[in-house]
Amino acid sequence: MPEKLETNENANDMTKKLWERHQADEFTAVNEYKEGVCLGCMKVDRAAATIADICGDCAGKKGREPLLAKVCDKYYGLCFFCSKYKFNIEQVNGRFCNTCHTRIAKVTKEYNKKGGFMKTDPFWISMRKKHGKDWKKIMGGYTKGNRR
Repeated sequence: MPEKLETNENANDMTKKLWERHQADEFTAVNEYKEGVCLGCMKVDRAAATIADICGDCAGKKGREPLLAKVCDKYYGLCFFCSKYKFNIEQVNGRFCNTCHTRIAKVTKEYNKKGGFMKTDPFWISMRKKHGKDWKKIMGGYTKGNRR
């Protein structure tokens, strides 16, 4: 027996209106089995809403129909779909199937395994190579402990 679908019955008015708007659209609606259209692969399957970073190239390939909401624009960052650092990234809220969740998790796992932003970003990698072991002092500017 499937779980009862959470319909935000005890939510505020704005959340209820948003839920009604999503349920009225065939691409963003979810049925009683929690099945919806996946933003990543456009197939109808069990899907959960997730926030992900996506570049313009990947967003253009995927389409915007099943997109729940655009959270914010980012100037620069890691795209969770092509796993490259690019400019003009946007953070989106969409439903993703288990397969697409696994792909996103794989990219973020590799990102964390390599050491996060300062160890994987091409700019900071080049600064470490250029300035050597003192790159933090050079790029960090003057602080109380490292005045010349």
